[in-house]
Amino acid sequence: MKKTLNVRIGSVAFVLDEDAYYMLRHYLDDVEARFEPVEAAETLNDLEMRIADIFTEELASPRQVVDVELVRKAISILGRADEFGEPREGRSVPHADIKQLRRSRRDRMIGGVCGGLADYFGIDVALVRLLMFLLIFFGGVSLWVYIILWIVIPAEQW
Repeated sequence: MKKTLNVRIGSVAFVLDEDAYYMLRHYLDDVEARFEPVEAAETLNDLEMRIADIFTEELASPRQVVDVELVRKAISILGRADEFGEPREGRSVPHADIKQLRRSRRDRMIGGVCGGLADYFGIDVALVRLLMFLLIFFGGVSLWVYIILWIVIPAEQW
């Protein structure tokens, strides 16, 4: 069960799951850090209007929940935050992109270990799952390794 949030994006109400909300919030904060305050307000307003258009086009019903995949699609259409330029001097970009091994909350079948490993190494999650399956059943690597990784690797924050 996931939390959902009611938010207004570009003067349109949407229901976002918690992960999608934090991803979108991070993106908008990252973009805002790259503009002067006057430009940032205008740019963020334009971005929110475009995001609202994308969400409206993709959702079949206004009560449908916006998920992480739809937020990713919107960001890919709009462009990554670093494409808007460098952060202003004195402004740090929130949550710097430091590569960390985390269990995935979106690509999980059991504990999210394979999804986290796939994100960390930048490979397809299906390939990691296949490799894990082969190692457990044919390579002598025990199921205990998966369970230990499940315990040791922290979960994603959003």
